[in-house]
Amino acid sequence: MAILNFVGRINIAVRIVTEKYPDAKLYEAQGISSTGLTTDPLKIDQLKVVFQNSNNSTGIIKSTGWGEFGEPVLIPYPWCEDVVIHWPVNMDLKEANQLKEAAGYKAPYGAVTLRNPLGPKIGHPYYIFGSNPKEPYIFVDTITKEVHAGS
Repeated sequence: MAILNFVGRINIAVRIVTEKYPDAKLYEAQGISSTGLTTDPLKIDQLKVVFQNSNNSTGIIKSTGWGEFGEPVLIPYPWCEDVVIHWPVNMDLKEANQLKEAAGYKAPYGAVTLRNPLGPKIGHPYYIFGSNPKEPYIFVDTITKEVHAGS
């Protein structure tokens, strides 16, 4: 039996949220490793997935287990600084991690966020590796597969 990957887990969150809020659109998926810094994408075991919703509201759903989620929560204000991610993306976290390491960025990370930042210019969704205070954030473009460090 195959292990459900990062994109597969987000698919579950998207399904749950859009069944309850049909206008919801994916903004970002934040993953953390509950065991601390890692170089293994499978250690990113906790997810919080954020959605743009109608009337400037925001939907949020959090994982309760591997591929399992609690009830979505609707908050009455907008989530800022993201562009909607056209789902699904064609890159999973495992591939992003491999591209990051192939580019020479092999330091451990404690969190990964899949998001399409609003600026400094609108581009593509990125996997952003971070939460290691000794290292910069590492960005992996899901379309061009380019890798770069940033702050």
